[in-house]
Amino acid sequence: MFFIIKSLSSFCQDVGEVEFSVVTAKEWEIEAFLNTSGGGAGFQYGWTPNYYNKHFWEINFLYNKHPKAVRATSSLQGYSSSSYSFGKLYDLFFLRGGYGYQRILHHKPYWGGVEIRYTFSGGFSLGMGMPVYLRVVDDEKVIKVERYDPDVHTVYDIIGRAGFFKGFSKMAIRPGFYAKTGLRFDFSKKEFFMHVIEVGVTIDMIFPFIQQMAFIKAKPLYFSAYVAYHFGKKKTIIKID
Repeated sequence: MFFIIKSLSSFCQDVGEVEFSVVTAKEWEIEAFLNTSGGGAGFQYGWTPNYYNKHFWEINFLYNKHPKAVRATSSLQGYSSSSYSFGKLYDLFFLRGGYGYQRILHHKPYWGGVEIRYTFSGGFSLGMGMPVYLRVVDDEKVIKVERYDPDVHTVYDIIGRAGFFKGFSKMAIRPGFYAKTGLRFDFSKKEFFMHVIEVGVTIDMIFPFIQQMAFIKAKPLYFSAYVAYHFGKKKTIIKID
């Protein structure tokens, strides 16, 4: 009986057997985030070689606000004033591009719930400092637009900020790197759609440094905590051998 069953089992395996290779899912997602020094948006494209791990490429753009930059308005009478940050030399932006890795820490139950992943990414960070231009009044009471100079301009001759993109052509470009780590909470109800809340911390470094504020030493590193919302889609690929 043993040999008969064994022969039948071997025969069944040889006829009509289909073998499946590893299921690979590709994912894309768009993110919007706020951090302790500003905010921004980004895009990720990733793939999952197995159920637990995910690899991805990402790109994001963000604005960095100096903690000492406080908005104010001019006290000069007889002029149409606009708000500005006294002492601000540059508006600072970061353009990041890098590689990342995620791993599942808690699976989503079959009835729904939340999936938790650990995430880490890092790569190239391009710092972009756009100089601040102000509307000022000279000794002859003539309104001019000039690049802010802390040795020349005071609160007594500043009317307000000039156009935001006035200093675009004078932008300072600084290369550097970034690193980011955090936790992701996927609460989406549909299998192939993603709705994720992510919290974590980031660090950026650029060189040479950009001095954002007058009278304050330039920072070599930029730390921040962030919270982000991601939405996107998954595409599952099953290969049959």
